[in-house]
Amino acid sequence: MKTTRKNGLARLAFAGICLTALPTNAGAHPHIFAEARLEVMLGEDDQVEELRHVWRFDEFFSSTVMLEFDANTNLELEPEELEAIGETVRQSLADFDYYTSIQKDGVELGVVAPERIFANFEDGQLLMFFSVKPKAAAPLDGKLAFGVYDPTMYAAIDFVNDTDLVVMGDAGDCESAVIRPDPDQVLAEMQGSLTDAFFNDPEGYDVSQLFATRLEVTC
Repeated sequence: MKTTRKNGLARLAFAGICLTALPTNAGAHPHIFAEARLEVMLGEDDQVEELRHVWRFDEFFSSTVMLEFDANTNLELEPEELEAIGETVRQSLADFDYYTSIQKDGVELGVVAPERIFANFEDGQLLMFFSVKPKAAAPLDGKLAFGVYDPTMYAAIDFVNDTDLVVMGDAGDCESAVIRPDPDQVLAEMQGSLTDAFFNDPEGYDVSQLFATRLEVTC
């Protein structure tokens, strides 16, 4: 899951929502926060069938979305307004693979765009539900890694508990583990190579992936 620095700066507003409410020259740190759950769904053929996402956004961003999409200004989001939010996000996150990384033995597989993103508004917070399928086959062998992160670092997708990343289905003898990289350790281990990679490819190097929480399945 790669994006250029130009792309990130041009689309700092998460999913293209509320462009007028967000700064266009923000630094590389989160401005939008979401608590997430990821379910890796396995099929009967020992393949990864789909990844199911649930995102719950912070109250500030949620209220901004409310103001932007509440067309009849009744301080409620009607079904058609929620549908408009979901479709806006579905179109806008396509270039970012819906913040979803699926790797097999270190190779990015890509994802197929979801048919629909469902939005809801509950207790003052915006929720989104959707699923994506791997673009390439993802059989249960070797090492599979699943992560959810914004390569522009504008949105922070956080898994509060390890139990928020789960494998659903029969994984056989495969073992799964939630990996939470330690930023200081990553920087210490990668100091030289990070510098070289950035100067060799400043627009394409995806440093945010190194710090993202991920679920690894080893078979």
